[in-house]
Amino acid sequence: MKSRIFISMHYMELGGAEISLIGLLQAVDYTKYDVDLFIYSHQGELMKFIPKEVNLLAENPAYSMIEKPVKEVLKRGFFLIASARIIAKIRTRIYLRKNNYPDNSIAVFQYVGNAVTPMLPSLKKYGRYDLAISFLTPHNVVLDKVSAKKKIAWIHTDYSFVDVNPKVELPIWSAYDNIVSISPDVSKSFLGVFPSLKDKIVEFENILSPDFVRTRAEEFDAMEEFSGYSGGGEKE
Repeated sequence: MKSRIFISMHYMELGGAEISLIGLLQAVDYTKYDVDLFIYSHQGELMKFIPKEVNLLAENPAYSMIEKPVKEVLKRGFFLIASARIIAKIRTRIYLRKNNYPDNSIAVFQYVGNAVTPMLPSLKKYGRYDLAISFLTPHNVVLDKVSAKKKIAWIHTDYSFVDVNPKVELPIWSAYDNIVSISPDVSKSFLGVFPSLKDKIVEFENILSPDFVRTRAEEFDAMEEFSGYSGGGEKE
């Protein structure tokens, strides 16, 4: 029997974490693993690169509201999620004020994760997985909404360049069985903020799929060719 894996991701816009996920998905041996991919909002040009072997779970309207403008969330009738987003924004402002408004702060993401996740529907209807992966912070959803024997969270951020609230983030990271870091430098910066999590760290470099690189190169060549003709001939 195949092992069941659950992976969560916010969306599939063109970004480092999203490209990393495509590489991982294209490297999986699907004769051994069944992979369910849960994307909060089915948007982004990288959606087309998801392997056909992956079971892309249906978009859940509530989850798609996590990062949309609050006005749109209210218009769509998700009042609890909108309220939670507003509360998270207030808590973030209080934190920033106490810490002299650091320019590089990403603390808001964890405040949003903590406030919004209780308002989201459970994903346990999909059954119990052998492994659940939260691929991008905040990692509350996999922790609270998914049933799995083992849970791991991914780090893509160099914490030496960003500001976070360790007291708010630590309980979430601590609850995972393992934390996957993409490089020694990322591990070092992360442990500089969360030294107690050293034993949970596992390093796993990003996988860049040859198929993805080839396709993107072909698209770029096509754009170059088009741009060469788009200017028209020489003016007489």
